[in-house]
Amino acid sequence: MIDAYRQIAGQIDYESGDIKLDELVNPDIDDLLDDLGELVLKTKGEVIILPSERMPTNTGAAAIFRY
Repeated sequence: MIDAYRQIAGQIDYESGDIKLDELVNPDIDDLLDDLGELVLKTKGEVIILPSERMPTNTGAAAIFRY
């Protein structure tokens, strides 16, 4: 689950899994939550976008694990 209205300036290095936090004004930096959603979809997961008031947490992301 990803908060529809939240942005976290950063990016995920898909090879190493490292997270780089920075400012959105940096043209090389994207929204970390967008990268997280892309990573979930690449691993055949499901991404649900929810408004802030329906999110179970205030971090911008939440997960339900199968196992």
